[in-house]
Amino acid sequence: MQTVTAKLIKKTDLSPDTSDFAFEIAEGRFQGLEAGAHVDVHLSDDLVRQYSIWSWSLDGRTLNVAVKREDGGRGGSLAMHALTEGAEVKIGGPRNHFRLQSGERYVTLIAGGIGATPLVAMARELLNAGRDFQVVYLVRSKDYAAMDEKFRALGLDQWYRLHCDDVDGQFDLTGLLRSLPVDSDVYTCGPEAMLNTVLDCGSSMRGGTIHFERFAASSDADHGESTSFQVELASNGAVYEVGQDETILEVLRSNGVNVEFGCSEGLCGSCMVDVVEGEVDHRDGILTPEEQATNSFMCTCVSRAKGPRLVLDL
Repeated sequence: MQTVTAKLIKKTDLSPDTSDFAFEIAEGRFQGLEAGAHVDVHLSDDLVRQYSIWSWSLDGRTLNVAVKREDGGRGGSLAMHALTEGAEVKIGGPRNHFRLQSGERYVTLIAGGIGATPLVAMARELLNAGRDFQVVYLVRSKDYAAMDEKFRALGLDQWYRLHCDDVDGQFDLTGLLRSLPVDSDVYTCGPEAMLNTVLDCGSSMRGGTIHFERFAASSDADHGESTSFQVELASNGAVYEVGQDETILEVLRSNGVNVEFGCSEGLCGSCMVDVVEGEVDHRDGILTPEEQATNSFMCTCVSRAKGPRLVLDL
């Protein structure tokens, strides 16, 4: 995966709690810039955070991420907002687990708060491709609609709707999904409560697929108490014990097994590995239920074994 040095060339306030950060690569160009992709911003040796890109230059030398300041968060957003123009950081990626699918299906983009960031890029791509689509942007109030101007700048006209809870009341997601054409695609990103509501209302759709990206690993599933288990490496047969308070990633790295990692929260996919044998207790926030059901791969930073042993393709 590409990791480069980039300079913060412009920082712009978008709302009272959200700013836009424009980074320019020091040498070469960013690779893999596409709608739905995110980058790893290395804010210090042990502080790496993932942010979706919403815009980039045609020559691949600059990209933009929008970051909401979370005063009660884990420190990543505060470190981002502390950056000043001219600061240099390492940027890894991009990588994409939220890719816009090609085809002729009608598309609905449902954004919640700062979750609008990747959907701005998707709206631009859909517009350029001449696809039929609509955008619904759900916010608490217009003051906090950080990406509203970015959507409007695309010229979406009647295909764009901004819904402000303080003025418009609760949005009818069930009604929206019920009204979609048969076999539509829905892409949604936002706070977990909104995302779960969209997924729950999915039964109202007449076919189609809901694609989603979370800010945090899902907290809905009851995984029960974590227990110890073993992981075996298919390449050499080495076996390691994973304690109930340890992660697979921690154990592997402590034993000199090189596994890439980023967020360590099951959100970025950096530490994904293939599973040769065993049943996985998936605790990530990026794999779909269908992908999890295959037991073919897993996020080693959060997911565990349901049985006594997993065999990994390492």
